[in-house]
Amino acid sequence: MGSVTDNRLRAVLYLRLSAVSDDSTSLDRQERDLREHAGRKGWHVTEVLVDEGISGRKARAKAAEAVRMIADDEADVLAVWKLDRFTRMGYDGLGALSQALATRAEGAKAGRCIPALFVALHDGLNSNQAAFRMIAGVLSEVARSEAENAAARIANSIEHRKTRTHKFAGGSAVPLGYRSVPAPDGTGRILVHDDEEVALIRDVAARILSNIESLTGIAADLNKRGVPTSRSLARRALRQGLPAEGLDTGKWTVSTFRNVWTSDVLLGRVVHRGKFVSDAAGIPLAVWPPILDRSTLDALRVRMNWKPRKDQRGPLGLPPAPKPKVQPTRKRAARILSSVAFCGLCDSRLYVTTTSGTPIYKCGSSWNGEKCPSPSITADALDEYVAARVLAVAGEWPEMATETIASGGAPEATLAEIEALLREASVAMTEDDAQVPELLERIAGLKARRADLRARPVTVETVSKPTGRTLAEAWDADEGTAWRRSVLLWAIDHVRVGPRTPGMGTRAFDEDRVAIYWNS
Repeated sequence: MGSVTDNRLRAVLYLRLSAVSDDSTSLDRQERDLREHAGRKGWHVTEVLVDEGISGRKARAKAAEAVRMIADDEADVLAVWKLDRFTRMGYDGLGALSQALATRAEGAKAGRCIPALFVALHDGLNSNQAAFRMIAGVLSEVARSEAENAAARIANSIEHRKTRTHKFAGGSAVPLGYRSVPAPDGTGRILVHDDEEVALIRDVAARILSNIESLTGIAADLNKRGVPTSRSLARRALRQGLPAEGLDTGKWTVSTFRNVWTSDVLLGRVVHRGKFVSDAAGIPLAVWPPILDRSTLDALRVRMNWKPRKDQRGPLGLPPAPKPKVQPTRKRAARILSSVAFCGLCDSRLYVTTTSGTPIYKCGSSWNGEKCPSPSITADALDEYVAARVLAVAGEWPEMATETIASGGAPEATLAEIEALLREASVAMTEDDAQVPELLERIAGLKARRADLRARPVTVETVSKPTGRTLAEAWDADEGTAWRRSVLLWAIDHVRVGPRTPGMGTRAFDEDRVAIYWNS
């Protein structure tokens, strides 16, 4: 019942705005109308509870809280703008409310409280009406039916846009690497490359496959550079042509990083109801212009130990291309001149060891029973001397990236996918309810596609392209041993170390002992 100093009925107002609505059902209008009604009735509004962006077909925390307040005698009136704002789950959605009203009615009979009241303002409905249960039941079932019909219309529209007209159906952030533009036919929207993001994706893919940097390191670099994640507020603002300064750019983690660079979205593919949008033969279509080719995506998945969830298994539930049984391990060189420094007397390789705690390069021939004075030299001093000589001579040389380009032919990943689809169709033929004519047509189409791919000639070309940095810039950019070795090897073939000059101390560095052999 109302407080000692205020005998007015205590009213809780419940407001809901679904994910898609218009101004006619805005939260502001709902609250304004309900407060005006409460004023006319003399109610004291003690609480306003809001579920924003939640469908009326789903459970809602604030609606449940409003009903609890009625049941626990913390409010006397529960007022909603319309019944469909409270629930669109049919009469089942009124069960808790009906029980709460019944609890209060029993308490009133026992003199513990007053009866509670439920009001749906714009339906002209309140729980004191004799036909309340019947009217509320009809209205809630009508709301449920309307919600289901609307959901079906939306689902059919999305399916048509995705699978027939190949339009962007929206509903989520535009994938990284793309931007949404009006379709050429004037209806709906399509995705096209975002040149800046495509360049980023391809550059990061190359860094991943180089095996030089860790995934954590690359993710940290993206965060340091302020590269927005696909769902960040900053990227959303940029997509709308608004300033993004000061907005959250999101955070790249190994998990989010892996999700982007292993996604079939990079092949331009679209998933609908757990399966790829495919052609008549069941082969996934590139609905949007691809950013990477299939072989590169498969290599990225191997590099990042990608394992698909059930909803990521591709057409007909097939897994991705098989992972090699033996995965190359990432080896780290002990020093920048490991496998590059040789003995000037016997041509044996110099190995890294220590003497009195100091790292040295030492000829290993004596360890193999061969006769050689086995010259040694302080490792730090040799590394620094050779690096300085190389950067002095070749520091301004352009850093080059070697790339093998295969054109034409049948991509192995595509052939493997077709083979898997053929096996799947063959198994389906044995099912009792098999649609044999359709399956035979699919198998014939897959075989024709396979024969066409196998007949294509293959041309392989190895090219070197400048990265845009000098060797000196590349050297300064990363202090890792493996990376600096790669910079050195652009300039030198190997280094030879001669015997120590008589009279020189064991720790003294004599540059005359060192001969650098440059790449031609």
